[in-house]
Amino acid sequence: MARSLKLAALDAIADTFMPGAAERGVADAFLEKLASRLPAAEQKRLSALLGLFAARRFHRLSHPRRERVLLGWAGSRIPLRRTGFHALRKGLLLLAWTLPGAPWDELGYPGPLGADENAPAKPLAPLVPEGELELDCDVCVIGSGAGGGPAASVLAEAGLDVVVLEAGGYLGPEDFDGAELGGLERMYLDGGATATTDQGVAILAGSCLGGGTVVNYTTSFRTPDAVREEWGGPFATDVFTQGLDAVWERLGVNTEHNRVPAREEKARAGLERLGWHVDAMPRDVLGCEQGRVCGYCPYGCRLGAKQSSDRTWLVDAERAGARILASTRAERIVPGPRVEAGPVTVIARAVVVACGAIQTPALLRRSGLGNRLVGRNLFLHPVGGALGFFDDEIRPWEGTMQALYSDELADLDQGHGVRFETTATHPGFVAAFLPWQGANAHRDLMRELPRAAPLGVLLRDRDGGEVGVRRDGTAAARYRLSDYDARHMRTGVDGAVRVLEAAGARRVVTSEPSLFSFHQMGTARMGDSPESSACDWEGGLRGAENVVVCDGSAFPTASGVNPMITISALAHMNARALASRLA
Repeated sequence: MARSLKLAALDAIADTFMPGAAERGVADAFLEKLASRLPAAEQKRLSALLGLFAARRFHRLSHPRRERVLLGWAGSRIPLRRTGFHALRKGLLLLAWTLPGAPWDELGYPGPLGADENAPAKPLAPLVPEGELELDCDVCVIGSGAGGGPAASVLAEAGLDVVVLEAGGYLGPEDFDGAELGGLERMYLDGGATATTDQGVAILAGSCLGGGTVVNYTTSFRTPDAVREEWGGPFATDVFTQGLDAVWERLGVNTEHNRVPAREEKARAGLERLGWHVDAMPRDVLGCEQGRVCGYCPYGCRLGAKQSSDRTWLVDAERAGARILASTRAERIVPGPRVEAGPVTVIARAVVVACGAIQTPALLRRSGLGNRLVGRNLFLHPVGGALGFFDDEIRPWEGTMQALYSDELADLDQGHGVRFETTATHPGFVAAFLPWQGANAHRDLMRELPRAAPLGVLLRDRDGGEVGVRRDGTAAARYRLSDYDARHMRTGVDGAVRVLEAAGARRVVTSEPSLFSFHQMGTARMGDSPESSACDWEGGLRGAENVVVCDGSAFPTASGVNPMITISALAHMNARALASRLA
């Protein structure tokens, strides 16, 4: 089928979701910025999908008929149609509200902050290899986020020669302009296009020097005691407590930067009127502005207030002699051990794998390392929620990222349930989050954004999925919400609606059935036997000598709380054990 017909179909789909989108180049941007990042197999599926629309001359239908077709796909009993609808809906609407020419004036949305000439300097001096390079060291750390950063620091300060490899680039406060689309493209895995294979859960993970710690919302919970007891092994001992204490101190976690913004005042009012739990959010910030600038924190802290790995652990590691390489993607680990990363080869005594729970199992599987449990037990903390619309102005894109939380429904059954959190929201993310019931209804909802307050529902999932690798070596996350977990999500969304109604919302809209994941865990779990775990209790990968996992993939189950502190404490603990062995 002629490519032009498929492009005409995509233009028509974009224009159906939001009239005027085709004229602004939304469809072309979808292909360039999102589709081009998809694995080859996913691109083939997209091409076949557009071919189906083209064959039926979708672009020649009237707008009302096009809307009926898309809404029919949204509610179709055929999974492939639902998958296709949500992939197109999320991507095209995200771009429609983030590309130049988006009608921000209708929302009173000010757009990106722009560059700050007085932004703090970048504290690191990483190498970006331009040609073939071979390095020798004691430990090669793959990944630089919540796991790789602390591991590199502990190992380097123990006197070991450390090389850190990070697939993403190095960005700092001077680069953080607050642009929603630009931030996704430069700082998130696959430009924010990653999702489970059925598009049921969009996966957001950091991909830059400092990893997820650069883009996370500063939320800093210690691992709950009940979860530590459930996991057993060292997690229930003073060894892990020492790691938690060290991380807590290095990041300066506090509740002194919790000025409650207007959107969270609504959540607090509703929770208190229901008599439900609400408390201050612990955060890893120092000198946080907690106002207009803070609301753009998912795209980097331009004040340098966020105590991300690139401003803490990696600084410590570099001062202790560690060599840091950015824009260097590890492709495989071979016996030796030796890490092959494009033109870069690192020969080491040991390798620490800290690529995150999506990329760590993919790397290990590409390398042929580990047992059958590598990639199994993927937990995502799926997030749904509700958006309440009020009479007064809220401007939900402003204010402290996360100042409050509620554990009212955290234990619905044996430690599994949901946590309520809210955060600053910008037009692109809201457009992808909201249900689409026609172009006019969508535009009307978006115009109400200045008076909207979100309330997220973060699920501690019990039943996991799996990360495999495609023929081209890319990660493929397969995950479907079980009936057990879906019941808890429904209870949580119902609870979010109750909270917003109690706060005085005149209208409440719940999220699409497609969910988001900001936390990925469990794909190389630690445990006491090869039958139940991919790693031993010190993170050592079973069947692979001197390969240690130091990230969220080593979690035995979902943590139930935002996992950054737990990941860093686990990495700190496992790196201490590795340093002791190598010494």
